[in-house]
Amino acid sequence: MTAPSLATPPFTAVATLVRMRATMLRRALRENPAPMVAALAGALAAAWLIRYAVTGDRHTLTVLAGAWVLGWIVLPLLLGGVRGRLRPAQLRLEPITTGPMTTGLLAASAVGIGPAVSLLALSALPVHAAVRHGAGPAVIAAAGALLLWLLGLVGSAVALEAVGRAAGPVGAVLTGTFTGTVMGISGSVWAVAPWIGQVLVTGPPPSAITVLRRVPSDWPLAAATAAPGPATALLLGLTLLVGVGVAAYTTLVRRVLAAGAPFLPRRTDRTPAPAEAVAPPAAPAASPAAAVPADDDLTPISRPISPAARPAEAATVIRGPAWAELDRQDAAEIDLVTPPEPAPLNDATPGPPAPPPAAVPVPVVPTGLQRGAVVAVLHRELRSWARHPLRLQYLTFAVVYGLLLGMLPLLAHVDLLAPWAGPLAVLWASAMAASLVGLDGTALWMPLLTPGGEIAETRGRALAWLVVALPIGVLLTVAGILVAPGVDPLPALAVLPAVLAAGATTPVWVALLRVRPVRDARHPTAADNPTDIVSVLLALAGPLLAAAPAFALVVWGPDGLRPLAPVAGLIAGLAVGRGALWLADDRLARRGTEVLAAAGDRSAPPPPAVPLTWDPQWYRENRSTAWALVLLTAGWIPVLPQGLLVLVLDIRGGWIVASHLAGGARTGVALGMVGLGAAMLLTGLVLWGRRPLT
Repeated sequence: MTAPSLATPPFTAVATLVRMRATMLRRALRENPAPMVAALAGALAAAWLIRYAVTGDRHTLTVLAGAWVLGWIVLPLLLGGVRGRLRPAQLRLEPITTGPMTTGLLAASAVGIGPAVSLLALSALPVHAAVRHGAGPAVIAAAGALLLWLLGLVGSAVALEAVGRAAGPVGAVLTGTFTGTVMGISGSVWAVAPWIGQVLVTGPPPSAITVLRRVPSDWPLAAATAAPGPATALLLGLTLLVGVGVAAYTTLVRRVLAAGAPFLPRRTDRTPAPAEAVAPPAAPAASPAAAVPADDDLTPISRPISPAARPAEAATVIRGPAWAELDRQDAAEIDLVTPPEPAPLNDATPGPPAPPPAAVPVPVVPTGLQRGAVVAVLHRELRSWARHPLRLQYLTFAVVYGLLLGMLPLLAHVDLLAPWAGPLAVLWASAMAASLVGLDGTALWMPLLTPGGEIAETRGRALAWLVVALPIGVLLTVAGILVAPGVDPLPALAVLPAVLAAGATTPVWVALLRVRPVRDARHPTAADNPTDIVSVLLALAGPLLAAAPAFALVVWGPDGLRPLAPVAGLIAGLAVGRGALWLADDRLARRGTEVLAAAGDRSAPPPPAVPLTWDPQWYRENRSTAWALVLLTAGWIPVLPQGLLVLVLDIRGGWIVASHLAGGARTGVALGMVGLGAAMLLTGLVLWGRRPLT
């Protein structure tokens, strides 16, 4: 007799998941007006795309359709789209098998503003076919547009589940590449805008049209104008891509349901390697300090037990030989300062008063052992940079972002920023390293309990970052100089040592000052990004301050002293770096327990108490928070267009004040604008840090 199945029927399971998603969307729209604003903006963009389809170029339309689908896949990763979706990890306890779970999740992901707006935007393809070729080709283009919409739907689901929730290096690198590309294009939109305008007006060049024929976004319109055989092959190709995406998503769902992990199965074998296991030598049996009470012995221990007296199994640590040497020295010092036990007193004969306990001297770590501890932290950090998904994501983002900021202006025939690709990548690598302490969880207790561990921790972290960032900065700078041989490379070469020296230590202090832990430090994923804008700005302040003297010497200094700008940058970077190290050492020595407690806190911080709609009563009661929002928003105007764009790129315009002046007055006004904007941003950060959180 066959046992009855407890699984939910497929149709019921799919309908239940769709209703769950509809309920979530309805509540989100009622509680937060931001999705409605996004829906309105998306509908306007889709309407413009349909309007362009009536009179625009066919190949440009396919480029825009492909960019729309790609943005549909990538933007949820940037904007936190994982939070508003149903995921298989949330439904592992439900009696739903893999097939209905996959179908239900995909159907539920189709319920939302993004899929609806995307379907409206892709309807521009059949509109173009109907205007240019008639009703028959429009039907074929509509079928291709529907398959392209399904490809975006499945691709978004796969990206959010595989990339956004991945715990391995592949997901972290892909996420960092996506975010860096999107931010790089957004930051260089002024350089890409002329090229985009030319494509919209005249269409892509002939060389690009040949490449577009291999892009899936071109296949719906190509099938609408092709013979029946090639048209069928193109539609089958889109169908095959959708099937591959569904199969990949099914595999991800099956892994989550079977293993109970977001993406990769968690390792359970954590046995240390033979070379890494360090066991302290056993103490002699005759030593009083080596006596370890048995489990049934309830006699209180009257003095501390040396670490050398512990069993080898319990004292095995997964640390390098430098840490083992520190442990052995600590054990010897504890044995030396342990006071002798007083003799037992008789009730009849009062004994002499017990002597006061001897003062325990503070152990002094020799320079050689401290250097070995720094090397041990350096090795640990380098392994973390190679394995930790969030560190890989940060590093990939910095490299891609800096590279695009320097190289994308070449599309507009502006090669001034090409040598700056290296310094920009290093600068953002420093900014993205401002939350490394929060990524390590409670592992900070080891340096806090080790003599000299605080100093070794700060120096080891700084050296590890420098080992990682130095080759990246040098290679990208050299590549930019080779790409733009006509540009003077001295400013970039002068700024590079400054941002390297200051960028290695400033994030260490910021990471200790503002601890932002992840939810699960043992199994972090690429979606658990705790970095906030305040930490990023603080980490940027040190390298920018160190780079200012060298840059000023190159641009405005005497011609005879310009070759000394790299030396000035190195000296300023070392000075700022030394100050940041002093702040980090002081923070870890005085507030080490607070930092450790903050790193181990897994409770989500309360959301900022800022209304999403206009509330005069709230603004009257929270004037400081309102002024913080105003200053943080308006402070970038004097810094970027009124200041840096005038000083660096010589931008001129009617609303740019400094462009109407000349000589020293122009430079002074631009520098004053930068100082004004920096003061506004700093004041806004201070006010924002004092805002009420409830």
